[in-house]
Amino acid sequence: MNQKPIIEITVNENAVIRFELWPEVAPIACESVMKLAEKKVFDGRAIERLEPGFVIQPLFFDGVDPQIDIMVEPEFKTNPENAKIIFERGIVAMAGDAQNSSGSQYFITLAPAERLNGNFTVIGKIIDGWDEIERLEHVAVEELVDPPSGFVYHRPVKTEMITKVRLTKKGRQDEQD
Repeated sequence: MNQKPIIEITVNENAVIRFELWPEVAPIACESVMKLAEKKVFDGRAIERLEPGFVIQPLFFDGVDPQIDIMVEPEFKTNPENAKIIFERGIVAMAGDAQNSSGSQYFITLAPAERLNGNFTVIGKIIDGWDEIERLEHVAVEELVDPPSGFVYHRPVKTEMITKVRLTKKGRQDEQD
């Protein structure tokens, strides 16, 4: 059986969330995330956006770091199979808009989100770490406003740190090679 690449996210130095990448439906965005993980670009960054019942988004701000301010083609527009994926709890996708897709800023859906269907590049799905996702869903958040755009969002009151993000070739721990 061909195993998909796995991204392993360590939160606060001890909890682990894993998601499998789907390069067959988003080769450009998956390749970008894999390269950034290998370069350790995601390490030591706080979860910047946490919308209870909607999404967890480790990176959120554009234009503050050239290492992460990467835009790629929106594969939900170029790959019909990507656009057909239904946003349910645990889908991992790239931030962006109809013209561009982030090559670095991914988010995890916390519930079905019909308004996202066909509008964002899906790169994979959570396969492990639901206890940590559940914990994050219940941390206290504060409301903030992005000054240039007026966009209202939430972030954890107490910093939740992504201490490291690693690419592994392993599948789920319960699977055998």
